[in-house]
Amino acid sequence: MNNYDVIVVGAGPSGSTLAKLLAGSGVRVLMLDAESFPRRKPCGESLNPGAVAALGRVAGYTNVEQAFDFPYSHLNGWRVVSGKTTLEAAYPKGDFGIGCRREVIDQWMVQQATRAGAIFEQRTRVERLIWEGDRVTGVVARSPEGRPLTIRAAIVAGSDGLRSVVARSAKVNRYGPLRKAAFTMRLNGMQGLSGKVELFTGPHGKVIGLAPIGGGQANMTVALDSNQSSALAGRERSAYVLQEARAIPELFDRLIEAEIEGEVLACGPFDRPVLPHFIEGMVLLGDAAGYYDPLTGQGIYRALRSSEIAAPALLQSLQSGRSEPIRQFVVDRNQEFAFGTKLQHFIERLNRQPLIWRSALRLVGAVPLLRNKLAEVIGDCPKEAQPCIPVMKSP
Repeated sequence: MNNYDVIVVGAGPSGSTLAKLLAGSGVRVLMLDAESFPRRKPCGESLNPGAVAALGRVAGYTNVEQAFDFPYSHLNGWRVVSGKTTLEAAYPKGDFGIGCRREVIDQWMVQQATRAGAIFEQRTRVERLIWEGDRVTGVVARSPEGRPLTIRAAIVAGSDGLRSVVARSAKVNRYGPLRKAAFTMRLNGMQGLSGKVELFTGPHGKVIGLAPIGGGQANMTVALDSNQSSALAGRERSAYVLQEARAIPELFDRLIEAEIEGEVLACGPFDRPVLPHFIEGMVLLGDAAGYYDPLTGQGIYRALRSSEIAAPALLQSLQSGRSEPIRQFVVDRNQEFAFGTKLQHFIERLNRQPLIWRSALRLVGAVPLLRNKLAEVIGDCPKEAQPCIPVMKSP
């Protein structure tokens, strides 16, 4: 393999978005992923309005639905249920999200990147970073046939998720105190689906998420404390997670005819903070840049948006040969997501205090201004058009 301007490790939403934007601006981009596409992965499989708008910007469509050629469901808001307390909210101004199979949307985004000119090598596992002093200058990887590869680039972008090899090789990520895991499945025959993401909260931080994903199917994700999920060692996984879901009274009847399609996938723990850092020649995006309990469903939006913010900075850095634009990107990204991150932590902690949690739900539900604002914030609803990505000048 030749040298590249940018190596993108991971072909999920953040990686494909960055590769598409950079390749479309004339950058030589290589995108690597250890898996064979299309591939399933643990995910709630719902995209909020901010994520849908970002897909439209990346794909170049004012109405992104014009570009979708796969089954999906419209999501017009969300519903939270805790015991006998319910809070419902609709996204404002006609904004909407979508629910769809994760492997389908990922494959669609990979196609966007390769059509723009990015080179995509799947089943190619990155093992470690290459260093020259304190600067990252490439990666050591292994081909699908097991052949070692040394690939150089001016910048390596780690978009490889919760267990990022790039972050681990740079020694900047760690496990946080929140020990939580999730089990994700697809259901046929689920009753009572609406155009909303539904969250059912229970004791000890248990959360069950439901989202229609098109074709009459639903995604169900059961999140539990890690010590609860350890019971899986002696049980069949699908029976266990259905038992946990049916323990929620409102879900019992709705699950009577439900059948799991395919494998139940596991993910966790849900707390992988990244230490403050700046490393020459390296940037982290999406979940690789830090991960926390995704109860608010904003993960894919953050992946897409972080790459939108990163692309101009990487272009400027490549053009100028200077690192300041990437340093500024880290500041800009942290500022953009600061409030949402604090809200995410606050909601997770509040959910562990059932009486306070239900009181908060009732309070928000009783004040339309609060309810509408919360829907707007959690939906990352777009306020204005984002600026175009600058085109790289010819050398």
